[in-house]
Amino acid sequence: MAPPRGAAFASDSFKLIRRKSSVSDLTPELTRRALLDAFSEADADHSGFVDRTEFTLVLTNIGVELKNPADDIDELFATMDLDADGSLDVGEFIAKFQPAINRKTLTLVMGKMDLDAIMRETFDTMLADARDQRTAVNRSFMQAREDCEEFFSKKFLGSKWRMKLFDEFYTNGGKNSASRLAHLRASLGTACQGKNKWVANALAADADFQREVLDKDGIREFADKWLARLEAEMVDISVKRLHSSASDTCSSLVSTEGTRTSSHEAFAASSLAGEFTRLTAVAS
Repeated sequence: MAPPRGAAFASDSFKLIRRKSSVSDLTPELTRRALLDAFSEADADHSGFVDRTEFTLVLTNIGVELKNPADDIDELFATMDLDADGSLDVGEFIAKFQPAINRKTLTLVMGKMDLDAIMRETFDTMLADARDQRTAVNRSFMQAREDCEEFFSKKFLGSKWRMKLFDEFYTNGGKNSASRLAHLRASLGTACQGKNKWVANALAADADFQREVLDKDGIREFADKWLARLEAEMVDISVKRLHSSASDTCSSLVSTEGTRTSSHEAFAASSLAGEFTRLTAVAS
């Protein structure tokens, strides 16, 4: 049975192997094997699963930067916990690292990679995705209000209904950013069509909706504008990520080529120096 959330471990009860040969200078296949070892070591109670407490120690051990530790850990854990059972099995743990391994494979120097770097990159990318999404959702929500400026006061007497709509459609829509975004898109889609059951119930029973909503079609219009703004924001994020990824790949390739060139130059210089020494010895 896994220890309860918040349980502490002795300092030597969890430690990823730190021998250089175990965590760096790895081929893609050895990196996958090292991830299996990392999972086994993270599974401190040998349950076959990694719980949130054990997962937290993984993040601490490899030095992942957390801006909001509790929220960030919850986000990462929920994103990896694909079946939402409160623990990670070995398949869930390893699956998220494969994209980073694939990217690194394209730009490897001497065919080697570093386990900790792969893990940090994966977790950093997951957190960046979640933060970008929250920004996109919040920005599109505010933009939709601005888009409704011309008719807003004619159809609404306040904004409490909008805050409740935001919480229902997004904040409470799932445990991680992916599920919340999916729930938001689906909810806005039905709201645009006037077929959202939660909105219908709120219009019939919620005091704020009854007091503030003068025209229920206004909710449909707001939902339509929010959804359009949201999709535009998500496209912008995708384009920026694509450009960033292409730039990083080019930089890595240039760096790799530079490393190879430097190695060739150093080898040539060494050969010339050796030849010079040999000729000098013969002449003397």
